[in-house]
Amino acid sequence: MEQLSRKTRNPIEDGGSAKTILRQKSHRKLLSGLKLFKTVRANSSDTATDPWKSRRDEVSDDKNAQVSQQQQELPHDLITYQILTRLPIKSLLQFKSVSKEWYSTISSYAFANASFRASLSSYTASSPIECLFIQAENNYYLLFYEEKEDVVLDYYLLKLEIDFDNQHQNEIQLVGSCNGLVCLAYSSPVASYFYIWNPITHYWCKFTDPHLVSFNYRTSWGFTYVSSEDDYKVVRLIQDFNTVELIVHVFSVRTQKWRRVHDHGLDHSVSLSKAQPGVLVGETLYWFMDTRGSTGNPMVVGFNLALEKFEKVLDLVPRSVAPWNHSLCVMGGSLSLYGFSMQEEVYMSILKRPGQVESMCLPPELGPRFCSGLVGFTKAGRFFLVSKNWEVALIDPNVAPTLYTPLVTFKKDRRPSISCYVPSLVSPFSVSESSGDGVVTVGKRGCGGKE
Repeated sequence: MEQLSRKTRNPIEDGGSAKTILRQKSHRKLLSGLKLFKTVRANSSDTATDPWKSRRDEVSDDKNAQVSQQQQELPHDLITYQILTRLPIKSLLQFKSVSKEWYSTISSYAFANASFRASLSSYTASSPIECLFIQAENNYYLLFYEEKEDVVLDYYLLKLEIDFDNQHQNEIQLVGSCNGLVCLAYSSPVASYFYIWNPITHYWCKFTDPHLVSFNYRTSWGFTYVSSEDDYKVVRLIQDFNTVELIVHVFSVRTQKWRRVHDHGLDHSVSLSKAQPGVLVGETLYWFMDTRGSTGNPMVVGFNLALEKFEKVLDLVPRSVAPWNHSLCVMGGSLSLYGFSMQEEVYMSILKRPGQVESMCLPPELGPRFCSGLVGFTKAGRFFLVSKNWEVALIDPNVAPTLYTPLVTFKKDRRPSISCYVPSLVSPFSVSESSGDGVVTVGKRGCGGKE
């Protein structure tokens, strides 16, 4: 690798198993944010500025103690919704043990929503990546990452101990992540279902899909949140090769009902290119589609969940990209495409806004034999890559030669899948309104690894 600088940061080689590879930073004492400050005593010689002075001269010591206690207490709602909602998720999980009242409050749907809304003020779609959800070796992990300018400060891997008790564990697919919830799915002619899981609170739901398909099909999933309806939705596309029809089903977590979308805006001239899950940007899911006919050029379409319509995305697919070797991803909150040029360079197109596409090329050393997934960006403009060596690595395109830093290596039995993850307390089943036709079971599993 002549053009690629490789910087090793202790990749995992302990029997191929992923484990914590760097220290976890010690817990900060965030309780200081809840300190109740005493009222500053006014100058004793200036009774006009001290309304409590004459009161203290007239009451007993017991009364003085009661007044002092009242001065130090803050209303419960003020503590809950003005202070606690602004604290990190990890601290809130620790504060559940303060009292039964705090446990009940922090576990409630109302508090989870308030905490999530408070986090929106400091987080946007273009915010730097600080955490990844990883599916590898039939296991699940959270990779926490922190950097400052051009220095990687800390990163550590947390293995999530979860057992969904199903016989298709090896074939479950990572669909995506949204607002702290992760969607995993399985589909075959004999069974179809998906999970919605919060890895932080460890709660999960399993939903069935009654729309089984034949063997001559291709299927793809998508997961998103629709703010106008305050509802999480799962989309399932089925490409039936017998009828050349694209079938679209949408599942509402709130109502727990499946519904078929008939007038979705695509005809028989397009077909689903791959079984890869839809890429979420905003509240729209994006897929690659093939076009039938003499041209057969690939195209990108977006499915808007509020309108339940497909729309074409223009100018994102360059002619230099081989039509069979491309994928969609999200870079800096923008829909992006990466593929491999005729010179086997990694070619990336980033759709900053309609009509404005930025391009980037990476050296051939990161070409088709090496690169199988991208997610970006960090604060310093780096991005994460899943290599075909089963490594999750960090790429810095801002230096020459391009800096490649392996973070963690997994056993070579199944290539890792990664998704940007933002921790939250949102529950996968607290938004449900009815029993519907989808819920199979709900549960909670513990979390192992390094806390």
